[in-house]
Amino acid sequence: MRSKRIRNVIIGLILTVTAMVTISIALSYNGFIEAKSACVENNGTITEENVDLLALNWSVSCEQ
Repeated sequence: MRSKRIRNVIIGLILTVTAMVTISIALSYNGFIEAKSACVENNGTITEENVDLLALNWSVSCEQ
C-alpha cells in the first residue's frame, strides 16, 4: 500500500516537471520568434540568430 503511494507521488512529480520543462521551452521559442518578427517589422535586418537545442538559450542580432 505504501509503495504504491510513493510510486504515484514520484510519477506525479515526473509528469509535473516534464510539463513545466515543455511549457518553458515553448514559451522561450515563442519569444525567439517574436524577437525576429519585431526586427523585421521595424525594417531591420537579422544579422545573427542563435538557438540552442531546447530553445532555452537564444539570441537575435538586429541591424537597422
